[in-house]
Amino acid sequence: MMTNDEAGFTEQLSQKLDNLFRSYRNACPDVEPGADFMPSLWQKIEARQGFWSVFQGFARTAMTACAALALILLALNYVTATTQSAPVPSYTDALMADHSAEKTYYAETIRRHAPDVDLDPNQ
Repeated sequence: MMTNDEAGFTEQLSQKLDNLFRSYRNACPDVEPGADFMPSLWQKIEARQGFWSVFQGFARTAMTACAALALILLALNYVTATTQSAPVPSYTDALMADHSAEKTYYAETIRRHAPDVDLDPNQ
């Protein structure tokens, strides 16, 4: 059971809380909803948005695009790697191809510029 002191203290707290709610109600008047309520509310919200909110939207869009591009490139790399059936050329294959190319160009140069010599000494 409550004593008189506890009951009085509880009543005093209840009055203070009622006064707080009353002052809050007076500070925040009731909004009359009408046909223009939501559009005007969104206009007020959008008016508060500044440069940083636009930058955040751009950053989110750019991050999403980069992530999508990375996934596409990853998928293309995987598909290309699995469908490639030709053996991968090695370093020695590259050296042999380079060496044979040098010989070919040298041989073509000699054939083009060699004088017509008759090798038959009897003539």
